[in-house]
Amino acid sequence: MTLVRTEPATLAEDLADCAAAAARKAGAYVHRHFGGLISADHKSRHSDVVTEFDRGAEEMIRAALLGAYPASTVIGEEFGGTGGSEIAWIVDPIDGTSNFAGGLPLYCISIGIVLRGELVAGVIYDPERDELFRGTAAGLTVNGRPAESRAGEDDRDCICLMNFPYEAKPLGETAIARYLDALNGFRAVRRLGSAALALAYVAAGRADVACEISTNPWDHAAGMALVLAGGGGLVCLGHDGTPAAPVWEAGRYIAHGRGFAPARSSLDGIVTLPPNPENK
Repeated sequence: MTLVRTEPATLAEDLADCAAAAARKAGAYVHRHFGGLISADHKSRHSDVVTEFDRGAEEMIRAALLGAYPASTVIGEEFGGTGGSEIAWIVDPIDGTSNFAGGLPLYCISIGIVLRGELVAGVIYDPERDELFRGTAAGLTVNGRPAESRAGEDDRDCICLMNFPYEAKPLGETAIARYLDALNGFRAVRRLGSAALALAYVAAGRADVACEISTNPWDHAAGMALVLAGGGGLVCLGHDGTPAAPVWEAGRYIAHGRGFAPARSSLDGIVTLPPNPENK
């Protein structure tokens, strides 16, 4: 699986440059407020929160992207949107809002780029480390320097990033057992609180594999593009456990560096768990 190449090839590069500029601008805005007293409102559940800065950052990103490409569509976490345009931007203005609101420097701005229904590029910006991850079919860069994924072949040689199990989600004995399998199988399992940042780290070879079973396109579209740009691979399923196509519409995934064998991993038992009744 690879990123789709655009015709002309420069189109994906131009779109990625536009997304990068928008992400940096929004990142500067949220960075100015990071560490202050931030009020967070609950959305669907107590663990799903939003701040005024999520909304402000998304408005800023929308203005930049639509100003450059007026006929495009923005699909964002805070203000929604639907497809239909040739170019669609999949935006999470702050992925890791709970971290951001609490003063934990693990959050990012995430913009995935879809052209004619296919994922062609992705940009993730980490304001606290001033790191821009940018991926197209031409490859992956971090702050302009080439980067690529890498992974061990087996769980025992790998660092896994995942936020499963989730707060306020009904979990049965089978789900807990599969989680314990991962804890016992991997060299380390880490929980960042930002699915997008975890994907960026896998893409750049800082972690071996990332796994989630309850995400939306704005959580993972950009990060999936980065993983593919870095030479990694994806196993993508819908919330119901069936194969997802296109990949950016997945609800469950294993994203891994080059060399990892997902079919032999304990994570296969997690992404194939019975569908959660909360995910329709």
